[in-house]
Amino acid sequence: MRRKFGWTVLLLLLSCGVSAQTLIFEVGGGLASHYGSSRTIGAFRLGLGYELELDNQWSVTPSLVYYAKGWKDKNQEVLVYDDKGNVQLDKEGNEMKGVMNVTTNTNYVELPVVLNYRIAMDNVHNVVISAGPYVAYGVGGEAKTYGDTKQTGAARFYYTHPIFSQKNMHRFDTGITAGANYSFTQQFSAGVLADFGLANVDTSGSKNLSMVVSLAYRF
Repeated sequence: MRRKFGWTVLLLLLSCGVSAQTLIFEVGGGLASHYGSSRTIGAFRLGLGYELELDNQWSVTPSLVYYAKGWKDKNQEVLVYDDKGNVQLDKEGNEMKGVMNVTTNTNYVELPVVLNYRIAMDNVHNVVISAGPYVAYGVGGEAKTYGDTKQTGAARFYYTHPIFSQKNMHRFDTGITAGANYSFTQQFSAGVLADFGLANVDTSGSKNLSMVVSLAYRF
């Protein structure tokens, strides 16, 4: 009963306080990493939002987003082993060393809800500043390892494994998304969006960080 009452109140508030609604399709690309010493990799964002206009300046946009993020670990200097697990030596008898690196791709279904403030330039052109929380759930991805000399065969040079099947990874993520965009027609706008993760996505305490340049179409 309480749940039904809450939904009824919410629908009444929306019907009274919302002046217009608009569907927004958005696609973007950019860079992603973790806070700290991790290196950046490519990011991709694809989403559909529903803008609820509160008045001429303010609106709220909940969205459903597919977001490909990730990071690249710093290169590690490693000893070179043979297939029997012995350290290989060079002609002078010194231990041979190589470079190992790991690139991690993580794919999320993300639900951001942002509050927008519109600055009207004229009847068509606007600058919109947005910010709000997001929650996300990891649905796929993989870690690509290059140069792991403790492996044998082809895996010594390259191998992959599913990322969220690892015990040290967490599927849940949450944080703040913020950005700004400029509408150059009534339908099209372009802007910049950034996600600042607040949740630890692995046991080491890493947090997601990403930024994309996006293009949006309003229905």
